Amino acid sequence: MPNRGALRLLVLVLCAGAFAVVAPASATDQVPRPVLNLDFPDPAVVSTPRGLVAYATGDRVPHAWSQRADGPWRRGPGLLTHRPKWSRDGGVWAVDVARVRGRWLLYYASPVRGMGEHGRCIGVARSSSARGPFRPVGSRPLVCPAYANAPTAGDPLLPRDPTLPRAGVIDPSWFRDTDGSSYLLYKTDRTPSTIRVVALTRDGQAVKRGATSIELLRSAGVLENPVLTRRPEGYVMLASEGDWTRCGYRTTWLRSPSLLDWTAAVSGPLLDADSTRLCGPGGADLVEGRGGRTLVFLHGWTCRATPLPCSGTGKWDHKPRERGRRAMYAARLRWVDGVPEVTGWLPSR
Repeated sequence: MPNRGALRLLVLVLCAGAFAVVAPASATDQVPRPVLNLDFPDPAVVSTPRGLVAYATGDRVPHAWSQRADGPWRRGPGLLTHRPKWSRDGGVWAVDVARVRGRWLLYYASPVRGMGEHGRCIGVARSSSARGPFRPVGSRPLVCPAYANAPTAGDPLLPRDPTLPRAGVIDPSWFRDTDGSSYLLYKTDRTPSTIRVVALTRDGQAVKRGATSIELLRSAGVLENPVLTRRPEGYVMLASEGDWTRCGYRTTWLRSPSLLDWTAAVSGPLLDADSTRLCGPGGADLVEGRGGRTLVFLHGWTCRATPLPCSGTGKWDHKPRERGRRAMYAARLRWVDGVPEVTGWLPSR
């Protein structure tokens, strides 16, 4: 069963019209336009009876909502009421949201002391509403390296792997398997980067007693933003690769017959600059509806306050004159033998 609330997948009944039908992309189509052309990086999107809610990287988790996937989207304030005591000030990165046993859970990566400027650990917050407010759960992180200046986490990543950088953990992503078991995927920050998974309690609010995380994937470069779903052909993960500040940032898919062993996984590209004509299509999340319909939400760089992708080379967060921002896009997917394929892009309204 998919999650995100994603593993980041959330399988809910979407509101009428949330999946706007669009024609498959062709060589003569225009460049895809954002459904939300504001700075909205690493979108996590869920479906509710009243429409869609999206969450982004930023101070206390900014959000947006819409009755339709193609908009109009309205951006709102941060939904995390406060940082937990184990966190210090700083942006909350790449969250995930899921509905678990009647509650909405928000998984977030927040800065902690003892791991440099950007070192983060993962916590969970809960709410009765998808639009918050979300209040942190418990007095310690879910996942946090033991060398951080924070209370011992449910998963303290022991014994520490000396081949990995001391940079913390980010990109949490919730997943529920077909037997109802609950898991959290996440990334160890910097390079080499790894994707790990740890079993959670069935309510999703704590690490399962006695559980320790397992490394699923390792990359000498950047591999991040895991999103997992279950298809008849196996487990399918989406992940971002490369430098998020550049147009070469991309989204790949991986498929494995096993949840906990990805040594036999096959993989391929899903979204890159060549196939989409976007700048840095990454940070993808999935929302699945009835009849196998699937939407993928992602971010890409647009420049100069236009809906057009940034064009050229270099780091777009280092070019203030270009006014680059990571806007949110949406596309429709189909599944062919367990492999996702883009069939069309949703236009902004």
